[in-house]
Amino acid sequence: MAISKRHLADTSTSQDAVRAAREHDFTHAASHELRTPLTVIRVASDLLGHDDGLSCSSRRSLERIQAAVGDMEAILDALLLLARAEDCALEYVDFPVHEVVQQELARVRPALQARGLSLQWAEEATPIVHAPPRVLQVILGNLLANAVRFTDCGEVRVRVCADRVLVEDTGIGMDAQALAQAHVAFFCARAGAAGGPGLGLPVAHRLAVRCGWSIQLESTLGHGTCASIVFAQSAQA
Repeated sequence: MAISKRHLADTSTSQDAVRAAREHDFTHAASHELRTPLTVIRVASDLLGHDDGLSCSSRRSLERIQAAVGDMEAILDALLLLARAEDCALEYVDFPVHEVVQQELARVRPALQARGLSLQWAEEATPIVHAPPRVLQVILGNLLANAVRFTDCGEVRVRVCADRVLVEDTGIGMDAQALAQAHVAFFCARAGAAGGPGLGLPVAHRLAVRCGWSIQLESTLGHGTCASIVFAQSAQA
């Protein structure tokens, strides 16, 4: 019996819907289930950090644990936000970009200091965007975390322009092949690098698309990376 093209198309659409529903349910459930053990690790490591008897090597290991927990918490925030956006419309408001930028810079400063990196920040414009502020917080937090993770020495620079926010670093950078795969889940530019599981940037990219934004990457191997959050044309300077 011949199968019509329309039937095949309907079947494919139905399968896509089932896969999307399964992905949504898994994202939502996994994010909630992982929140509790991460909180336990966070509290325990914070208490351990007050122990003056820790050796230098143990304290460095503790700092890596705390950094990894922070990365995972950021990814969970992004996943929950993505799942919530699929359940119901996020609340869009007009807000100045620099307020979110300053909040995220304050959050990342301890990690920069721990790695001996300097921070440069410039406000070349004062754009106002119409979007959920939490989305910008999650995306920017992810880009800053990546900049810190892949920069061994030098600095991280943040610039606010009329239509975008740029995060530049003097880190390891990427070649053309790695740059092409940067939005692929579980991809890591440096084999064996400490840090997250390679989910942050792909999830951040999906969140950006929901707001009509884009994430653009420019990188040179051995010289660093520049990541830009480019806002929709509705952004006002």
